[in-house]
Amino acid sequence: MALLSTAFLAACAEPGGLDVSGPAPVPTAAAVRSVQVCEGPGRPPLRRPAVLDIAGAVRLTGLRWASWGGPVAEATGDVAAGRGRPLRARVRLDGLVEHEHRAYYGRASVTADGLPAARRAGLSDLRLFVPKRQR
Repeated sequence: MALLSTAFLAACAEPGGLDVSGPAPVPTAAAVRSVQVCEGPGRPPLRRPAVLDIAGAVRLTGLRWASWGGPVAEATGDVAAGRGRPLRARVRLDGLVEHEHRAYYGRASVTADGLPAARRAGLSDLRLFVPKRQR
């Protein structure tokens, strides 16, 4: 059996042998899992959303993602600031929660110049909805 395996493998090689050089490719985080964010129960998971509603209390629009898929995702966009006009904001998602081949961001922070102190503090550590594991 060993002789047959060796003969079979030798038949697959290029003339002159195989040329193996350099480090083995490392799969990226995106290749290993799909990273998503959820707005809430019954809502579809999103990747790099242009609009994101967090817990029904914070609406982010015009999001442009500088990074996505790693431990931290960062974007710029606008945050609704009560009845006034939207303010430019920086958004950070982190706290990955992994479920088999998917991962979900579990926390968000939003910073925007011009927000009242109480509103600013309320946007510094938001919990995001993470779907339960499928059984």
